[in-house]
Amino acid sequence: MKQIEAQPAVFSERSGMLSTIIVAVAILSVILAWSVIQQGLVILYDENQMMEHLQLALILSAGWAFWRSDWCEMEDVKPETRRQLRWLALTATALMFSFFIRELSVKHAAPDWLVYWVDGTGFKVLMALIWLPLLYSLARSFSCYWSLMTNAFNSRFFVYAMVSLALLLVGAVFDKEVFKPEFFRFYEEVAELNAYAWLLASALSFEQDMVKASDRTHCMRSLQLQEA
Repeated sequence: MKQIEAQPAVFSERSGMLSTIIVAVAILSVILAWSVIQQGLVILYDENQMMEHLQLALILSAGWAFWRSDWCEMEDVKPETRRQLRWLALTATALMFSFFIRELSVKHAAPDWLVYWVDGTGFKVLMALIWLPLLYSLARSFSCYWSLMTNAFNSRFFVYAMVSLALLLVGAVFDKEVFKPEFFRFYEEVAELNAYAWLLASALSFEQDMVKASDRTHCMRSLQLQEA
């Protein structure tokens, strides 16, 4: 009972943390924009500089949040449902790892073997080894996971993830040089910085929102009944 009573307080504290992360990164973005555009500190968004380091820190934090899902401590989540949700969390963790490798800049500052695995043919091999088993497993229960995500459509997790996706698409527009205004590389980096902040907020909402969504998902309820 104490654990169940403590959960609302934990989730309320987490909501405040989400707002703090998003607002803090937004304010930092304004400061960075002033520093770059008005003060000419273009070094801030160069490779292996402050903005890229902040992006990597946010991605690592999001990955850790997904990895540290503690459904095993929730008495109201059945073991079979917990396994399904943990597999989804593992997939999200793999996505964060993929983002992290993508954002690393090692071409001019690392040994050849590391460049091979991070920015060469090895990267494709590594991604295949990670993603093929995950995608195969997800495909086997696709309809169930699709229903789960549909029921999570209005959750903070899903909304924050969609905001992150939109910002990543904005960054991609500048990355692919569809538009090339002055400081377009800075706009790319600041869009990605905010995208990863929203992604971290999504990761911190994942546990609570997915458990709620599983209660409204028929296939997940069936798993619970079978386990009972």
